[in-house]
Amino acid sequence: MEVVLKILHFFSILFAGGVTVGSGVIQAAYLRAGEAPPPYIGKAFALLGYIGLGSIVALWVTGIGLSYLIYGGMAINGAFHVKLLGAAIVLGISAYANLHVHQAIKAKRPPNTALMKRLVQAGRLGLVLAIGGAAVAFSG
Repeated sequence: MEVVLKILHFFSILFAGGVTVGSGVIQAAYLRAGEAPPPYIGKAFALLGYIGLGSIVALWVTGIGLSYLIYGGMAINGAFHVKLLGAAIVLGISAYANLHVHQAIKAKRPPNTALMKRLVQAGRLGLVLAIGGAAVAFSG
């Protein structure tokens, strides 16, 4: 069971990272060009957001399962709690951003770019905490 959870956990990392990097590169290209993406690209961004959110949820589910299988619970060390804080920030921001984009699509208007920029910046902070906390928590 541990191996299956690890495989799913690693694939979730792969998908979440791919969505993050891919979306960022495409959005940056449109920003540099000074153009708004066409509607079909906007729908693709929304789909990528859902894939990313699903990957983050899968990371949580598999990560909790692994922590109980390997360590007997979530009380691993202080760095692990920093990792959890970062992961919680990423999950919350992803869920909120997906909700905002979904509502914008339903209202046939573009998402609030200032809000999305702040969410991306906060998400980066969450990623730094999650990755840094994991590196320290699981070293040695």
